[in-house]
Amino acid sequence: MTLTRKHIGRFGIAFLAAVAIYFLHGGMQAALWEPAFVTGWILLGGMLVLTLLNTRKKLPFLPLAKVRNWVKLHVYLGWFVVGTFLIHLDFNVPNGWIETTMAVLFVIVALSGVLGAFLSKSLPPRLTRRGEEVIFERIPIFMTQLREAADDLAVYSVEQTTSTSIADFYAERLRDWFTRPRDYFEHIMELGGRRFALKQEFDSMERYLNDTEKEVLGELRALAEKKSDLDYHYALQKTLKGWLFIHIPATYGLLALAVVHVILVHAFAGMSL
Repeated sequence: MTLTRKHIGRFGIAFLAAVAIYFLHGGMQAALWEPAFVTGWILLGGMLVLTLLNTRKKLPFLPLAKVRNWVKLHVYLGWFVVGTFLIHLDFNVPNGWIETTMAVLFVIVALSGVLGAFLSKSLPPRLTRRGEEVIFERIPIFMTQLREAADDLAVYSVEQTTSTSIADFYAERLRDWFTRPRDYFEHIMELGGRRFALKQEFDSMERYLNDTEKEVLGELRALAEKKSDLDYHYALQKTLKGWLFIHIPATYGLLALAVVHVILVHAFAGMSL
């Protein structure tokens, strides 16, 4: 992601807000007040606002600004909350099982959020450069259709050429590969090893075929390329969806513990909410 003046300006605002909280925290300590109450409420409020992004995505019809603006707010407010969290801890390791659990959950939420922001910026442009756009939930259906088409083509090759060369090649090298999504990490890392290996095998096979067999092999090659594209889309889209299964549950777990923490702190401090 390229940093623009807008990005730098927004990061700057989040940083300055965190610096203001830091000096407020120090000033309250100097005045012998308890700054953790203030930073704690700011943290809780910030986390509640951050969780509204998920609600906003589920209610796109509400006139509450565009989702992309909510995403921007989520990112920069997230950085501010991270700074406030460190100030709230006074840059110390927490003690007590509730505080420690909250800290662990906070780290998980923060790291998964940073990872999600990176993935959301880097993966969609890659998807547009590789094959047709396809809905994630329909990928298994398309894969089944490709496998069935490849099966039929292997049978057809025997009928048309009276040779089992292509059918044997398909059974030994491709049939299992066509059955389900493959090469997840290879596609995520943009390595392309399988794609290159398939090209080499098809090229090698083609040298020993007659014109009719080459035509059938060309159709099989086209199906294999479509399968590779589907694998690519499956890997990237699964990653885009998968990080949320860590981020969102950890967020709600953190919020629940934060509410318990606030109640306990005020109860033991003899203060009412």
